Amino acid sequence: MDNIIDVLKALSDETRLRIINLLYEQELCVCELVEVLQMSQPKTSRHLAYLKSSRLVSDRKHLQWVYYSLTKDNSLKFLDQLVLNDLRGMELYKNDIIKLKELRKCTESCDIY
Repeated sequence: MDNIIDVLKALSDETRLRIINLLYEQELCVCELVEVLQMSQPKTSRHLAYLKSSRLVSDRKHLQWVYYSLTKDNSLKFLDQLVLNDLRGMELYKNDIIKLKELRKCTESCDIY
């Protein structure tokens, strides 16, 4: 982690915290995040770009989809406590995980549209 201030700025937004919470579960496609968060694709992508520029998430492309995952970095271990001990106790974040699990039951790939 090069700059803790950039990381903390990235985490200072509720939507980006929701994304981190969801990515803590598994790698996700943008379309899955759009569906769970009920946000537009451009807005979701802007938040993901911010998280990526802060080196909190990384991406990979597969066909027409882009998948995001949390960056594996020992200096980011504090995210474990933030997600598991703090966010997961809050209703909004619990509901996001429930929505993700329901979405995953309905589809195995990102052709949900």
